[in-house]
Amino acid sequence: MGSESVGKRIILTLRFIVIYLYCFFTRDIPRLISMKRKSVAEQMEGQRTVAEILSDGGRAHFFQCNVTDPNSLRSCAHRIRNDCKIGDVDIVICNAAVLRVGEILEMSDEDFKITMNVNVLGYIYTIRAFLPSMLEKDKGQIVAVASVCSHFGENLGSAYCTAKFAVRGLMDSLQMELDEKGKRGIAVTTVFPYFTTTTLISDQLTEPFSTLLDVVPLEKCVNEIVDGVLKERVSCFIPRSLAILSLIRRVAMTKSIVPYARQFMNVRYVRKSPEEPTLLEAEECHSLCVHT
Repeated sequence: MGSESVGKRIILTLRFIVIYLYCFFTRDIPRLISMKRKSVAEQMEGQRTVAEILSDGGRAHFFQCNVTDPNSLRSCAHRIRNDCKIGDVDIVICNAAVLRVGEILEMSDEDFKITMNVNVLGYIYTIRAFLPSMLEKDKGQIVAVASVCSHFGENLGSAYCTAKFAVRGLMDSLQMELDEKGKRGIAVTTVFPYFTTTTLISDQLTEPFSTLLDVVPLEKCVNEIVDGVLKERVSCFIPRSLAILSLIRRVAMTKSIVPYARQFMNVRYVRKSPEEPTLLEAEECHSLCVHT
């Protein structure tokens, strides 16, 4: 599947890097549809993004959707499939997320509930809304943008890391389910990026620090995601060295090694002070669709 191929419809459920993926994808993909939840500010942002794509020669449409509401997603998927200008979707990319940081006893029940509703159930509902048409054709691709936190838990990450581990399990299970059904025309790709320069990080944390890894520039992350999608990789680590670290962790980590490994990696997540900006609430989560 190359960027020159036609007939591709890409659904993206994104929360924080939407504008950049809009702009990148439309270099090769002429139509963009965005599904967004009710939020005047974000709706205006989506409309501005669509206008930018139109001015660049692409074609775009705008829809509203709540990724935490399965009925809302099913309704939106139905409208897209029955739109004569759009039709069935070939590629679904899930990336809706919120970030709540804190120790397990200091975070509220609502923090955990919001995190699971958006970061896990949002993925499940999106896949369930668009998978049936793919199964009928035995053709398509489902992509989930997970995280380095799908492989490595860390201090203050009891909610976020738990959700990202769940996404990894969801995608692995979906891969096996499709294989069991003999639906080998449907690709499953999971993306595992390190922390990236988006508001998901900047709104909650000072820049995460590690001796071995730098925060990934947004453009590099987008380029790697697009490359992984087009090549239909099963796993896409950003940077790729994370794959090696993940393997070492699985085969060599013991209780006695953990303190030394953490010291070697020297990973520190520092929360912003209460005076600094905080993360937007889950009700502002949205999705977008790309369509050719």
